[in-house]
Amino acid sequence: MGPSGYRELDPGLPWMGGGIVPRRLAADDARAVLACESPLALGMMLAYARSYAGPLGGVVQGTVAGAVLALTGRRAAAGWAWAGAGAAGLGFVETRRRARQWEAVVESRLGVLAAAAA
Repeated sequence: MGPSGYRELDPGLPWMGGGIVPRRLAADDARAVLACESPLALGMMLAYARSYAGPLGGVVQGTVAGAVLALTGRRAAAGWAWAGAGAAGLGFVETRRRARQWEAVVESRLGVLAAAAA
């Protein structure tokens, strides 16, 4: 269901996923979002999509660990730490790419609802 509770407001909205990376957006997911009539549920879903930071902590930890290890003369270990930070960075890019797809569909529907209300 997700910690934001958007599905409690509209059970017809799709589940974005509960891990550190959102599910891939499918056509049926987009259709369900575009059929939603609740701006509150959509707003909460948008906030949930924007909250995905994925493995960003791994980037920070790997970078800091690499710097500390390099400063202490452990260059091989620093290289591994920086490689891990790079891998986490790729994971972060994928996390944000998927979350941005969800955000785009939700923002589109909110725009349609706002235009209809005006």
